[in-house]
Amino acid sequence: MNPRLDHLDGLRGVAAVAVVIFHLMSALVPWLVAEQQPGAHWLAYTPFAVLWNGTFAVSVFFVLSGFVVTNATLRKSDPIWIDVVIRYLRLAIPATASTLVAWLLLSLFPTSATDLAALTGSRWLGWTYQETIPGPAAAIYNGMAGIFLTGGSFFNNVLWTMRPELLGSILCFAACAFTSSRSRLAIAIGSAVIFIALRRYDYVCFPLGIVLREAWAAGRLPSALPISALLLGLLIGSQSGDAARQLGLDWLPEPLNPEKKGGLLYPLGAMLVVYGCLRSGLLVTWLSGRSGRFLGAISFPLYLIHVPLIYTVVAEAALRAGRHAPLLACLVAGSLLLMVAIAYAAERWLERPFLGLLGRLRRRLRTIPIGRRDMRGAAG
Repeated sequence: MNPRLDHLDGLRGVAAVAVVIFHLMSALVPWLVAEQQPGAHWLAYTPFAVLWNGTFAVSVFFVLSGFVVTNATLRKSDPIWIDVVIRYLRLAIPATASTLVAWLLLSLFPTSATDLAALTGSRWLGWTYQETIPGPAAAIYNGMAGIFLTGGSFFNNVLWTMRPELLGSILCFAACAFTSSRSRLAIAIGSAVIFIALRRYDYVCFPLGIVLREAWAAGRLPSALPISALLLGLLIGSQSGDAARQLGLDWLPEPLNPEKKGGLLYPLGAMLVVYGCLRSGLLVTWLSGRSGRFLGAISFPLYLIHVPLIYTVVAEAALRAGRHAPLLACLVAGSLLLMVAIAYAAERWLERPFLGLLGRLRRRLRTIPIGRRDMRGAAG
């Protein structure tokens, strides 16, 4: 296989698009999003709802990160401190750029989200600064430190995922300090048990990604029925909010209740989706094709820029469109095209040079004598 695993990049791109659609619908038509509005439209409880379940898409992100970070770390064999520094910068600097963009846009459109919330009844539109916008220094602090310390951002609310991404990556680095696959699996399983006991179900995704990677690398990932596994995972990921009550499944224990941000169901469903995309030749071919590679390349910029745009530019356009369904449909389509175009520009002229700088920094850090001993060999 290509060490880059292009099909997994493609899956990440598809998940990023699902997150964008989720937030567009949460802002414009919240009655179609069960997580945002209890007793939502019946369509929100059908399998089609997986297309706009952003919370489940984030679980797919996290499982992918557990798999890909583990795989990449074992190939590089750098000391853990180098991996942590590079990973932090990889997350924090783009996040800070997004909070600065959000600060600028919110300063230009300081009440658009509030005004649109009054029109659509969207609760999600309340998760941002309005009227009094903190200055750029607050945006910089939020991107560089606040999102990791507090786990949230009112400049760009999707940045709540940065803390799990950093901590989950550190877990992967720690597992990769051991040369034995059994040791890495033991760390993954043990950490999953701890996260379940703490009810931090979103963090369970990372050890599941490690387990998938180890099974894949050992050639022990089952090849039977990957499409069936994928469909089951998507079915699990289609239910959110008060789905258990609406479907008469409210007797399920809390870890299996989708109302609790998916509970333990989303990590398991996301694992099935990633497994299906690893073992299905059809999906590997499609996701690693031109469209999949394009979506994979722009996935991180798209993820970072879409919320500030929705709270400001899109919200202002929606206020002008009113409740006219054709205009709203055109607005959703136009917004998606605009975000994809901006993400492509950001990936080409900002992210690529930035990744090049990180690569040079990694090589420079390798020359520092601190931690030069091969920890993986020592821990084996």
